[in-house]
Formats: sequence, C-alpha cells, structure tokens
Amino acid sequence: MRRLIFWYIPVGAAIVATVAFGAGFYSFLRGDIGKPVDVTPARRIEAQPARGVIAPIIIGDSLARGTGDESGLGIGGRLTDELKRRRLNVRPAVNIAVNGSRTNDLLQQLDSPNVRTLLAQSNVIVISIGGNDLWGGTDWRSAPPRDPDAVMHAVLDRIEKVVKVIRGVNPKGRIFIVGLYNPFAATPVGAQLTALVNRWNARLIEQFGNDANITVVETSDLFSHRDRLSFDRFHPNEEGYALIARRIAESI
Repeated sequence: MRRLIFWYIPVGAAIVATVAFGAGFYSFLRGDIGKPVDVTPARRIEAQPARGVIAPIIIGDSLARGTGDESGLGIGGRLTDELKRRRLNVRPAVNIAVNGSRTNDLLQQLDSPNVRTLLAQSNVIVISIGGNDLWGGTDWRSAPPRDPDAVMHAVLDRIEKVVKVIRGVNPKGRIFIVGLYNPFAATPVGAQLTALVNRWNARLIEQFGNDANITVVETSDLFSHRDRLSFDRFHPNEEGYALIARRIAESI
C-alpha cells in the first residue's frame, strides 16, 4: 500500500503529464491549437460635427483655459451661457486648452487621435494661441525683440499649420481665433507694445480674412481703456472673459 502511494501513483502522474505536454507541444509546433490573432487595424472613428446644435471646443493656452476667471467659466463656459441666453441650442463647451501652451505645444497636442476626434465632433472651434510665443519670454515684457516682424512671421506660420490640421479633420467648422491685447499697457514700453499688438492682430486678419469660416476676434479695444485684467495683471477678469465670449457669440 505504501509503495502504491509513494511510488506508483507519482510515477503514473508524471507519465500522464509528460504525454500531455508532448501532445500539446507537437500541436503547438503544427499550429493546430489556439485561435488566430486578429491583426486587422483598428477601425477609424468616423466623427461628424453636430447637427442642429452648437458644439464648441476651446483649444490653446491659458486664456483659452480661462485662467484669471474666478468663476471658472472662462471663454468656454461664458460662451455656452451667452448662447443659451440667446435661446440657441448649445452643448457645454469642451475645453482642452493647456496653461502655458505655445504654438508648438498646440501642434503636438493636435497629433492626438482623441483630440482630432473631439475637433471633428465640434462645429465651433475657439483658438487662443500665440500670446506665450510673443509674451512668454522676459524680452517682450521689458522690451520688444530686435526683429518683432520675424518673430510674428514664425508664430503666424505655426498658427496656419494649426488651422490646416483642424481643416483636415473638420473642413466646415467655424474657427474663431482670439486676437491679442496688451496687458502691459501701463509699463514704460506700453505704447510701443500696443503698436506691436495692433500689428499682430492686423496680420491675423490679413492671413485669415479671406476664409469665410474663420473669424479673428478682436480683443485689444476691450482692455485698452478699461481695467479688465485679473489679479495676475495678465489674464482677463470675469468681465473681460464675458466680453470676449459675447463677441464670439455675436458672430455665430
């Protein structure tokens, strides 16, 4: 009995396991077992802009994000509220803006398939970008660069690439590009910077003015004679954001 338990049973189990392993290994080599792996590429998401409803998306930098608006609404939330006030059918705005973004950052973000899907599902696309390219360094805050036109040209070229990417996934969506204002009007170089801001906004209009589906949203006059800056003295306050959103709503 002891020999049966400690000898024959373990040996028998080992033999059965060996046979099973051998049979399985042989079938594996022949490819007789298992289901073939589906290597068909994932289906492309077919996204269409909303019909019968305004579907805004906000992209770009901290102004697009709504920094400085203590209510947290920013352009997107205030645009939604403004359109509802006008009794228009509107979805809550999708906001994927990132604080500190420059044009290169936005181009990189637009490489994401998820971001492109969101753009394709929208019919109102609000862009605020370029301010950090121009104001982000200490040079423009204390004095203009030696060749501001060259800087503007490079930034404008990247914004044009942004628009082309958007047009590639959403050919008919309305695009609103938010123009710049001068948050440093009270500094010693305020007057000089205001002239450069006006030049930048004029170049935006010149670049995109012939496209009926692109609107350059003027903001410089909203801040030129009234203090509508937030506590950081750079971004708009609640009133400033509300006025920007209102101008966008008036063009929809």
